[in-house]
Amino acid sequence: MRKTTLSLAFLVAGTMTLGLIGCGSHAQAGNETSGGGAGSASGKISIDGSSTVYPIAQALAEDFHKSNGNVNVDVNKSGTGSGMAKFSRGEIDIATASRPIEQKEADACKAKGIDFVEIPVAGDGVCVLVNSGNSFASTITLDEVKKAFAKGSAVKTWADIHAGWPAEKVTFYGPTSNHGTYDYFTETICGKKGDQRDDVVQNQDYSALITAIAGDKNALGYVGFAYYQEKKDQAKALSVDSGHGAIAPTLDTIKNNTYAPLSRPLFLYVSKKALDRPEVKEFLKFMLSDQGKEAITSADYVLLPDEAYTLDQKLIDSGKTGSVFMGAQGGQSIVDILKKAQ
Repeated sequence: MRKTTLSLAFLVAGTMTLGLIGCGSHAQAGNETSGGGAGSASGKISIDGSSTVYPIAQALAEDFHKSNGNVNVDVNKSGTGSGMAKFSRGEIDIATASRPIEQKEADACKAKGIDFVEIPVAGDGVCVLVNSGNSFASTITLDEVKKAFAKGSAVKTWADIHAGWPAEKVTFYGPTSNHGTYDYFTETICGKKGDQRDDVVQNQDYSALITAIAGDKNALGYVGFAYYQEKKDQAKALSVDSGHGAIAPTLDTIKNNTYAPLSRPLFLYVSKKALDRPEVKEFLKFMLSDQGKEAITSADYVLLPDEAYTLDQKLIDSGKTGSVFMGAQGGQSIVDILKKAQ
């Protein structure tokens, strides 16, 4: 099993439906693959964006390089928003994102004459975490999460969240605003992107965020499932009741979308201009090949259903541009949404 900076993010199965969307981001330097190989393609591919998608992109770059050593694949993770900004300025070939492109980003691309192809590749969930020593909280409702984190919330103690919990002050934790998980959580839980209480202790680094929760017995926070999986011995994920019983975040519940609405698809956005280059087309072809899928699973990710990859390949072959996921509502399958793009 290959380990990367993030060891685990999860994808949709054939029946998984689309949850409300957010993005993961984490500004950190990336890596570049280079050298000699057997493939005939040559050139350079630049990729930047979501830290959640980074392990997939990096694993693919490493394995693609083994047979295409004349192609340098430069993979970075400045964050979904930052990556999309670079993409809309024409500075990179591929943007990785843990949410669909936003209208303002699509407009920025249009202003620069940048057409793009939207390719869903993976999925993730968001966990609501407490300290491992927390003995009274094991489940929480969506309404309680909203009451706790909402803008202007009057919640100060655990008892304010749930009757019977102790009247001890809660410390709230979450990622910074450049993270897609922040965008996703605030929009999905609080009703509007960026609309959360002002006293959340924010951290740019997810690992440091989990460490902070691990060191605070009254912590209540949220992080991406992939990061939690990497450090699940340091904190406890609450089961979340969205009205159909409490569901714990696990591979299976994210895969079958029972951990709804706290699950989300992950994307690559490829510029049409870049897609016309042989090395980029070969990289995407590799991504959808059996070998490419092995690269994804070896990095501890779950694959999309075969039909989704078939539809992805059709989009790449046709070069059809635009987004069908922007504004998509919960309850729709990834495959059904992809079919609209054909």
